[in-house]
Amino acid sequence: MQLIPTKQYHQPSTEYHKRPLLIDWIESPTEIWKSQRMSVFVFLPIDEFIRQSEGECSVFLRPVKDIELLERFYTFNNPIEVKRFLLTHDYLINPLFEARRQIKRVFGENIVEVCLKYDRDPEEDFERLFIIVKINLSPDRSLDLLDKFDEEWWLDVDDEIRKFLEVDIEPMFHS
Repeated sequence: MQLIPTKQYHQPSTEYHKRPLLIDWIESPTEIWKSQRMSVFVFLPIDEFIRQSEGECSVFLRPVKDIELLERFYTFNNPIEVKRFLLTHDYLINPLFEARRQIKRVFGENIVEVCLKYDRDPEEDFERLFIIVKINLSPDRSLDLLDKFDEEWWLDVDDEIRKFLEVDIEPMFHS
């Protein structure tokens, strides 16, 4: 693979050319590799790539833009792993927006922070994303609200989503 500093950018034209972009972007989350030909790549800052690619590469850009928007609602505890997981499981992105809305509805003003944390257990061949709700309540009151969240929304979420996404609480109560 050869890296060239050129201003003649070409958009990937097929799904095959878009896949390397996902892999290479993950390794450097603030910048993105952009295919010119199968063996030649250009290194661009992600914002420049998005600006030049408006609408031309939406299959790739949509999840990237959505993940950037998710960062406004969640703190990513391990950002590279969270982004990699979300790009691989992009069907979790919309439920994460709705989960944040439902968390705010149930936990309200008691929310200190809402985090996304990637967790992998290689022995079990298991990976999952955790939504951690840090709240300023006692453990008992926190569990009551988590039960309410489960009953009013979470248990109705599709099993395939709950298989890779879990909600947990972290009480931050100080008396």
